[in-house]
Amino acid sequence: MYNTKCQLIFRSFLPTHFFNNIGNVQYICTSSPWRSTNYYEALGITQSSTQNEIKSAYYKLSMQYHPDKNKGCEISAKKFREISQAYEVLGNYRLRRLYDKGVIHTAGATYTRPNEYEPEVEDDPETKFYKSRFKKSQVADEMGRTPIYDFDEWSRAHYGKSFQRRKDAKVRFDRKQAQRRDHAFALQNEMVLFGFVFIVVAMYAIFYTESSLDAPKERSIQASSERNIGTKSPPAET
Repeated sequence: MYNTKCQLIFRSFLPTHFFNNIGNVQYICTSSPWRSTNYYEALGITQSSTQNEIKSAYYKLSMQYHPDKNKGCEISAKKFREISQAYEVLGNYRLRRLYDKGVIHTAGATYTRPNEYEPEVEDDPETKFYKSRFKKSQVADEMGRTPIYDFDEWSRAHYGKSFQRRKDAKVRFDRKQAQRRDHAFALQNEMVLFGFVFIVVAMYAIFYTESSLDAPKERSIQASSERNIGTKSPPAET
């Protein structure tokens, strides 16, 4: 079992919000493996990674090293413990900030002893969400601890929302595509109707024009015929 190291931190060296109202000092206890393990390296990410990148890295490594897929493999079990413990801290924004500062005192009973003088702070919604899906597993570490997340629950919760967002986006895309098709079809029908009306009007105009031009010709021919008949009439009797 690892030896616990207790560091005595004075009020003059840290901001006042790290202390309670009981006294001027507070003990912050950490264990050797806590600081010996680099959680960013365990997840294969950098310190500048976003929370979504941390979740994605944990999901991929969990798929790879999950005990159900590597039964009897101690190396995979150890790796799965490391990434689970790393995500327990880095997956929570507040604990991650404390980890980055090197001051970890609210990681929970799994890693530190509670401060009896420190008031309990209500968890944020994200922390509550993951705590509600946190359960003990049969894969224990060297100290007998079993802080393993429910992999299936985490997968359904995290990727279920992503799937729903993609599904909603696809529905909106399909709706827009249908609206565009309907608009194009209506526009095509309008163009066909306009073309038909234009052709009918053009044919009527041509027919009317030709009829107007033929009428004077017929009247001129008729008048010429009448004049010819009048010219050929017999002379009057004497």
